[in-house]
Amino acid sequence: KFDGVIFKVRDGSIVPPDEYVVFLAKDNAFYEMVVGYVDRCQGGAQHAAAIRMLGRIRRWRKANPACCKEPDVQPGERLLEEQL
Repeated sequence: KFDGVIFKVRDGSIVPPDEYVVFLAKDNAFYEMVVGYVDRCQGGAQHAAAIRMLGRIRRWRKANPACCKEPDVQPGERLLEEQL
């Protein structure tokens, strides 16, 4: 559903479009996926980064509860073409 240019914070390099996907904090299914991701990243820097990401999502969702929703692609909605 989304298109853009993604840069790695680490070095400013551009991430090729076939290497990333975009989800929004308001997506209830994405939130549940992130909780599962945190559980899989036990220990170390990756786990700490995942906890920070989950915290950002939780803060946004708490501040914007009316925006949170179930996934909702509509029939006929313009989407990205498959790139893989």
